[in-house]
Amino acid sequence: KTRFVAGFIGSPAMNFIPARIEGAGEGLQVNFGNGLSLPLPAERAARYRPLVGKERLSLGLRPEHITEMRPQLAPGVVPFSAQVDVSEPMGMETLVYFKINGGEVCGRVNPKAGARDGAQMQFAADLNNMHIIDENSGLVV
Repeated sequence: KTRFVAGFIGSPAMNFIPARIEGAGEGLQVNFGNGLSLPLPAERAARYRPLVGKERLSLGLRPEHITEMRPQLAPGVVPFSAQVDVSEPMGMETLVYFKINGGEVCGRVNPKAGARDGAQMQFAADLNNMHIIDENSGLVV
């Protein structure tokens, strides 16, 4: 239930991306401050509504919850685009590294997804599995 524990469980480690929670019509969105905002699943709205406008939050998302864009996305899985800095073929998967608002993020994609260093790529983030961390306390909200 802390950032510390979440950070060392699993390999590659969980991504921690500085973010803000904002109102978006009836729902909420997570804003990364670089023009990228992703809508939060409706089921998370009540839990995260008290965090709207709060400073020093991070979104925690494991690499396996950031994949290549697929034709049909489940509810709570949202698309976004990023430029791949490094792609690392690992056999059954490819690890891709890219930046969101200057911070390095890692995702796991299918090797057939065509990830190439320097190329723009469409990703899907499963926000059903996200965590919000209060950076002041280090606790998962």
